[in-house]
Amino acid sequence: MTAMSAHAHDHSHDHGHGHADSHGHHVDLSESNTSMPAGWGKTASLGLLALGVILSIATLVPVFTGMSSTAEDVVKAAKHAMASYHTGFMVMLGLTLGPLGLVLVLNLVKAGWAITIRRQLENMASLVPVAVVLLVPTIVATMIKPDILFKWMSADPAIRGDALLQAKSPFLNPAFFYIRLAIYFVVWIYLATRLNRLSREQDATGNKQLTVQAGLTSAWGILAFALSVAFVSFDLVKSLDYHWFSTMFGVYFFAGNMVTGIAVLVLTLAVIRSTGRLNGLVTAEHMHDVGKLMLGFTVFWAYVTFSQYFLIWYANIPEETAWYMTRAAGGWEIFGPVLILGHFIIPFLIMLWRGSKRTMGIISAVALLLVVMHCLDMFYCIRPNIYMTFGEGVVKGKLGLNWVDITGILGPVLIFVGLLVRKVGSGPLIPLKDPRLAEAIAHKNYV
Repeated sequence: MTAMSAHAHDHSHDHGHGHADSHGHHVDLSESNTSMPAGWGKTASLGLLALGVILSIATLVPVFTGMSSTAEDVVKAAKHAMASYHTGFMVMLGLTLGPLGLVLVLNLVKAGWAITIRRQLENMASLVPVAVVLLVPTIVATMIKPDILFKWMSADPAIRGDALLQAKSPFLNPAFFYIRLAIYFVVWIYLATRLNRLSREQDATGNKQLTVQAGLTSAWGILAFALSVAFVSFDLVKSLDYHWFSTMFGVYFFAGNMVTGIAVLVLTLAVIRSTGRLNGLVTAEHMHDVGKLMLGFTVFWAYVTFSQYFLIWYANIPEETAWYMTRAAGGWEIFGPVLILGHFIIPFLIMLWRGSKRTMGIISAVALLLVVMHCLDMFYCIRPNIYMTFGEGVVKGKLGLNWVDITGILGPVLIFVGLLVRKVGSGPLIPLKDPRLAEAIAHKNYV
């Protein structure tokens, strides 16, 4: 424990409701500073939930009304709507997985500075069971019409006879596919629920042993998390184009989730701070480090994205280059430069400046940009598969924008935000009795 945190610990014995910050000033740990007002956010939560559900249903209507049609354009519209909803689902899933990964890492490395920001990450991760509910329409639609989203499930003899699909069939078969999905969600729900329960229990009991238990869970949990996140990206995104090979896609998906998870953390803390809460508990010092994490994972995402492209470009193997060829025409060619600018260059240049990490307005604006870019990134990965055409060795894509592309993404995301608002208002905003709370309050950046 540093001298400052020790001083903060000693100081806390003199005040029943506070600790000392890095300057030795009293920090308010009363309910008025560490919890939202009674009933806070209920109206907003209900409104966001209702809107999210309405938009999701509106997106899914063309799916379930068009599957049985014999008209090619109606079936195509159903597939389009399904892909758009799936895009929104994957964004929502990432908004729970990124924070879960961060909680595991913070517990594992005993990050004392992050205690006062950890609760909001736990709140986001605890919503992973909601992703199970939002996946149900996709599963039901797939069972009714197997190839509505995943072409490898098609009964078409031309597809079933594909040499690549036959080679991958031990992995890409419906029974094993559904078993894997069940395993992923069991792992995530267990980890998120257990870590959240240990943290909340410590609020009530102050038992330091619960911190040790969280660390032990995170030790094996981080491996299970890493493997499950990589494989779910193969199953739910990469297998949409079962011809495609990429050894880096799992890391690419992980990096994007971490960026957007941190970005939503920033926005959540900004909203909480705007109500006058967390004074002295989440300061410019903490936001500085959160900004470092956001910058670091933004660079990591760019590194992985470039590495994947470079290796595929250099090898020039048709099974790998087809993915990029699909996205190089038909309107999709604009997405590459937009993602390079919005997902890397602009955030990178802004967040390099020390002051931007410590200014809530600037870091929040960058965070909002990164959330939008992540939505475009998932859209870029998923939607082109619907309008792919093969001919003369060339794969071509078509943009084919429709209103469902907006409602499909907004629906699941708004459901997540609505539930997160409810979570934020449901209990303490920080782990009140974590043994390293004094260290977090005394935290200061020297670089």
